Amino acid sequence: MVVVLAVIAMVSAGILSVVYSTTSVIIEENQARALESSVFEVLPGTARVEILRRSADELGVDDPQEMREQEQRTTLIYQGVDDQDQILGYAFVGEANGYGGVIRVLVGVDEKTDQILNIKILSHTETPGLGDRIEDEDFRSRFVGKTVEDPIAINRDIDGLTGATVSSNAVADAVRKGFVEVSALYRGGE
Repeated sequence: MVVVLAVIAMVSAGILSVVYSTTSVIIEENQARALESSVFEVLPGTARVEILRRSADELGVDDPQEMREQEQRTTLIYQGVDDQDQILGYAFVGEANGYGGVIRVLVGVDEKTDQILNIKILSHTETPGLGDRIEDEDFRSRFVGKTVEDPIAINRDIDGLTGATVSSNAVADAVRKGFVEVSALYRGGE
C-alpha cells in the first residue's frame, strides 16, 4: 500500500509540474500584455511602447542608513512613442506595502516636463470599500503634475483618503521612490 501511494504521489507531482511549467509561461505573457496596454493609459497619445532594460549593476545604490549597497528592483522602463517617432514620455512600476499587502502602481511621466501625467493602480489587496478607493480617479488625479522635486507625500502636497491612511501613504511611497530611482536611471541612461 505504501508503494502504491508513493507512485500515485510521484505521478501527481509530475503532472502538476508539467501543468505549472506550461501555464506559467502563458500567464506571464498575459501579464506583460496587460502591463503594456496600461502604459497606453498612463502615456496618452502613445502609438508604440518600447521597453528599456537596465542591467543589475546600474541599479545598485548606496544606502546610508544600512551602510551597504541596496539593490533597486526597477529594471524596466517603458517608453511611449507617438506616430511621428517622437518620445512622449516614460512609465515605470512602483511598489510599496499597503494595509492588505503590496500595491503596484504604474506611473506615466512626460518626456519634456518630467511631470507625472497619470498613474494606474495595477494590483492591490486593500480593504474593499475603504482602501480600494486608491483606484478612484479623484485620488489618482492628485498625483498629476508632480515632479521628482515635489515631496509626493500625503498631507504635504497630496490629500490622503479618509479612513485609508495606510493605503494612501503606500501609493505615495510607491510613486515617490520609483520616480526618484527611475528618473535618475532614465536621464542618466540617455
